[in-house]
Amino acid sequence: MSVPSKYIVAGTMLLASALALPVIAADRGPVTVDAPRADFSSVQARRAVLAAPRATATSATVSTAAVTPNVLTTSSYRAYPASCFSDTLPTIANTIQPLPVSPSGTLYSKTVPLGTNSQNTYENVMITIFRVACSSSGDTLSYNPDGGYAGATLMRIQRQAQYEGDTQLYPQFPDIRIAQGSIAFDNANFTDYVRIATEPNTVVADASVGAAVINSTTYVLENYASPSLGFFYFNHAFTIRFDNGYQNGRVTIDVPDYVPTQQTYPAAFKPMAINGYLSGAWYDPSAGSREGLVTQVLDNGDGATRTLFATWYTYDQLGLPFWLVAQGSFPIGSTQLNNVQVLYATGSSFAAQPPPPSPAVKANVWGTINVSFSDCQHIKFDFNGAASAVQGGPQGSGTRNWTRLGVINSLACQ
Repeated sequence: MSVPSKYIVAGTMLLASALALPVIAADRGPVTVDAPRADFSSVQARRAVLAAPRATATSATVSTAAVTPNVLTTSSYRAYPASCFSDTLPTIANTIQPLPVSPSGTLYSKTVPLGTNSQNTYENVMITIFRVACSSSGDTLSYNPDGGYAGATLMRIQRQAQYEGDTQLYPQFPDIRIAQGSIAFDNANFTDYVRIATEPNTVVADASVGAAVINSTTYVLENYASPSLGFFYFNHAFTIRFDNGYQNGRVTIDVPDYVPTQQTYPAAFKPMAINGYLSGAWYDPSAGSREGLVTQVLDNGDGATRTLFATWYTYDQLGLPFWLVAQGSFPIGSTQLNNVQVLYATGSSFAAQPPPPSPAVKANVWGTINVSFSDCQHIKFDFNGAASAVQGGPQGSGTRNWTRLGVINSLACQ
C-alpha cells in the first residue's frame, strides 16, 4: 500500500526537527552519593560581598585633597564594548529580553547534570557557551588589550522541553569558575571566580550559586569589579567549569580564542542598529570644507521607537554658513533610516530679542537624507534637496562617508 506523499513530507519534517534539537542524555535521576554534597554557602557569601556596591570614601578616611568630584565613568572592569546589547531583542514569544535566547555562531556545548532542590537528585541541562560580535573600534581597552575584534561571551542554560517552567522540581545554579592563563581553578586567592549576569552592561548583578533555574536562561560572562580578583579576557581562550556539588559532579568546557568570522554576521558592510551610542559629531577628515554633522538619538518613551535628530553645518552657494536640520522617528533595532525630511528655517535673526512672532519664523522643506552607520566610527548619508526659499541656498545630491569627531564622555561606542 502506498503512503500519501503529504505524510512522507510531514514525517520528514518531524524527523528533521528532532535531529535539529540538542541531544540531552537521560534527563533526571538519583545521584550515587559517596560523599555529602558540597556546601556552597561560603562560596555564595564570598561572591555576594564581591558583587556588593563599593562604599564611597568619606572625609573621615580620605583627605579632602584626595577626594574627586562624583563623575560618571564607564566601568574599567567591563568585558565587552558598552554599546554591545544596547538594544533589547524580541524573543520567539514576542517578549523582550536583554540577551539572545537562541545561541548562534560557533557553539561550545555539553550536557551538565545540575543538582536539584530535591535531595540527591539531578537534572540534565544543556549548557552552551557562544559569542556575539560587537562593534570593534580598534581601541586598546581593558577588555581588549590588543585592539582586536571584540565580542561578548554568553552562556545559555537550556532545560528540556518537558521540564521547562517546572517549579516543583528544578535544577540549581552551579558554582562556576574559569581558568585562563595564570589563573588556575581553586586557587587560594579566588581569582577564578567569574560574575554571571542575566542583563548586560551591569557592574554588580550576579547569579547566586544554588538559585533556582526555573526557565531556560541566557547569561553574559562578566568580571567582578574588584582589584583583588582575576580579570578575564573573554575574547581569548579559557576553560569554564560547572560544579553541582556532588562527587565527580564537575564538567568543563574549553572555549578557544574568539574568531569574528565564525560569528553570525557577514564580513561585508553591515549597518549597526541605530541607538544612543551613535550620537556624536562627524566630519570628513580628508576635506577642507569645514562642514560637520551632529547626531542625537533620543528615546521616545514608548519602548518601541526612537528619534534621530541631526544638524548639518554646511554653507550656501556664497560660502556663508547654513544649517540644515533632519528629524525622524524609527523602530528600535533599525539599521538604516531612509527619506528622513530635512528642513531649514527662515524669518529670524541672530540672538533675536524679543523673539519674532511665530508666523515670521518658517520651517522650510529642503529635501531628504538617508542615514546608516557601518560601525561606531563612521556614518554614511545620502542627501538630495534644495533651499529654494533662500537665494543662493545650498542644493544638490550625493553621498558622504564621514568619521566620528571625538568621544562623548561615558558614552563611548566601541
